[in-house]
Amino acid sequence: MAGKVFISCGQRPPVEKKAAEAVAKLLKDDFGLTPYLSFKIQSLEDIMTITRELRSSDYFIFIDFLRHTKKTHDLPCSIFSHQELALAHHLGFKDMIALQQKGVPFEGFLKYVLSNPEQFVDEKDLIKRVKRLVEERGWSASYSRNLIVEELGFTPLLQYRDHTGTYLERVWQVRIENKRPDTAAIGAVCILDFIKTADGNEIPSPDRSYLKWAGQSGYERTILPLDFGNIDLFSIHADKAGLFLHSSWDAPRDPIIKEDGDYQLFFKLFSQGFPLVEFAVKIELRWSRPSPSDWNFKSTASLV
Repeated sequence: MAGKVFISCGQRPPVEKKAAEAVAKLLKDDFGLTPYLSFKIQSLEDIMTITRELRSSDYFIFIDFLRHTKKTHDLPCSIFSHQELALAHHLGFKDMIALQQKGVPFEGFLKYVLSNPEQFVDEKDLIKRVKRLVEERGWSASYSRNLIVEELGFTPLLQYRDHTGTYLERVWQVRIENKRPDTAAIGAVCILDFIKTADGNEIPSPDRSYLKWAGQSGYERTILPLDFGNIDLFSIHADKAGLFLHSSWDAPRDPIIKEDGDYQLFFKLFSQGFPLVEFAVKIELRWSRPSPSDWNFKSTASLV
């Protein structure tokens, strides 16, 4: 998913919650972005959820609402939002939008990270300023600061050779794009995690070794900024029914799926400095033996 915006702000009802939801609606309706509204931290599980959502986000908006305090030890702002701001800075967000309601003291971590946040008066003023800032920054629904999985499809019938033998087959590949303009995806690896059958049963992958990057001999690679690489997800052999992997597994190739049918394959992609990417492929496996001149290839696959 590209164009995801993490919105960090207080959400006390009714004023803060209403304004936060209005910002989220603006981002979605006017710019096609995907907003994520963080919530108040209650437990360790909440912290992990927020960290995961922040790591998978592409943009960051910080909104500092003014809170009228009744007690001397109360803070005139949301401490949780300031903690999220510190975490966003730690995770390397470069393009942030920060807004601060007039009257909020310029204190804490904010003054070390953002020297001049945009000032707003009320909800109407906030929405107007967010819209202008997003337009000025050129935030796009197609931008991502992470790794993106794109569908490629099956190769023609080809001869493939690796450390386990030589095979006549067709291979389904996906394209992995590094959308970051500033950071290489170092040590990128991909595995098949599990298989889901048509009746909903989940079967752990019998081969959990790294899958092969197409066009090179290795099973691990670096994807430079704004570059891409293709992964061999699975193959269908001409002389034997079933679904096979191109992996670093040092043993004779046995099919991970032996019978025709409808399946979903769930993969995990990891690279240093990037959040884990999990994606699934739906396959309709219909094996047939090719004729000397052609292959009536009936199997289909697509990203879910």
